[in-house]
Amino acid sequence: MAAAHWPNTTAGLMNSNKPSKFLLTPLLALFALTARADVPGYTEPYKTITVSAAETGVIKELPVEEGSVVKQGQILARLDIAQLNAELEIAKIQADLQRTKVERLEELARSQRAAKEELERSRADLKIRDAEIRKIEAAIETRTMRSPVSGIVTEIKRQPSEAVSLGSPHVLTVVQIDRLNVNLFLPPIRAEKLRLGGSATLLLGEKSERVPAIIEFISPVTDAASGTVRVKFVLDNAGAKLRSGITATLAD
Repeated sequence: MAAAHWPNTTAGLMNSNKPSKFLLTPLLALFALTARADVPGYTEPYKTITVSAAETGVIKELPVEEGSVVKQGQILARLDIAQLNAELEIAKIQADLQRTKVERLEELARSQRAAKEELERSRADLKIRDAEIRKIEAAIETRTMRSPVSGIVTEIKRQPSEAVSLGSPHVLTVVQIDRLNVNLFLPPIRAEKLRLGGSATLLLGEKSERVPAIIEFISPVTDAASGTVRVKFVLDNAGAKLRSGITATLAD
């Protein structure tokens, strides 16, 4: 029985300038698959902020707990500032006394009974006193941790009477969820169709709920390993209707 003769496709590829159909077909299929293959992402808080102490000290006040809803600028924690409060009180008394002295000298100067140099020196002393007050107030504010955003406290690392240091300053964590982020890694062919600041529709969760989103960032770099482009979408989440951690994909 004669041996079956199979076409030498390898030789055909080597001897022809045209791509072989045996090689071209799988490549086209792979390209088509890659062009459609989105890497799913997840909804995330718009911001996750580690609130830390800027100075070494002992926590005196912690008026929030995990799950507390906080407003931007609200006090979250404060170090012990008893000494600073005392210094502030003294500085204010000294400034008031100096201000009274300036007022008296100004009155005397109007009747030529006070030297101009003495009045100017007294005014300079008053400026120094006022600057000392501002310095102490700034030190108190530095030891006061305020929420940088409106959000929710998700983690508390230190309790009242516990010390913090510059080496371990983390006190608590706040997340902003009135907006949510979604990072999707898209094939370049899909990312090129999107425009920064434009709108898009994402599909969330198992039910593929359609949610409008704004395109906040399109990476100018294609990841060499995955061949994808990172695109950041922002979802409006007023009223916290959407949860963080829901799967998300880009609608066609």
